[in-house]
Amino acid sequence: MKHRLALELAVAISLIMLIDLPRAWAVLGDPVSSVETDRVALAGQLSLIPAQLYAIQEITTSELVVREYVSRDTVFAVAWKGRRPPNLVSLLGAYFQEYQEAAAAASNGPRMRGMTRIQGSRVVVEAGGHPGDIRGRAYIPSLLPSGVTKEMLQ
Repeated sequence: MKHRLALELAVAISLIMLIDLPRAWAVLGDPVSSVETDRVALAGQLSLIPAQLYAIQEITTSELVVREYVSRDTVFAVAWKGRRPPNLVSLLGAYFQEYQEAAAAASNGPRMRGMTRIQGSRVVVEAGGHPGDIRGRAYIPSLLPSGVTKEMLQ
């Protein structure tokens, strides 16, 4: 029953992403220059948070906070929290189809603290929460800088 609920949540989030939400997000694997485009499109506040192994570019709006993790001028991960989910179609870019296929095949995927974890061959997406408090992260394991763990991506 829990696994079916996790799959239903992943499918529901995917469908919400296809509906009319803003389409501007830095895309996993894209250059850091895409972050400013996102800030303008979202009319959000941009903050730079330096970290030892990477930089975090955080965009804050009234409904959502998106953190884009950058190393070697490439977005290797994103994390979000807010009243609504981000648009995963735009956020995942070329990785979205892989995520969709993995979500459809993950009828028995593992759950962690109310989160659904969908792992494709090149991308991992973890999302969960409830209406008004949606959280998640997506990352490309092959692009994680040495010494960076998924737990660092909040």
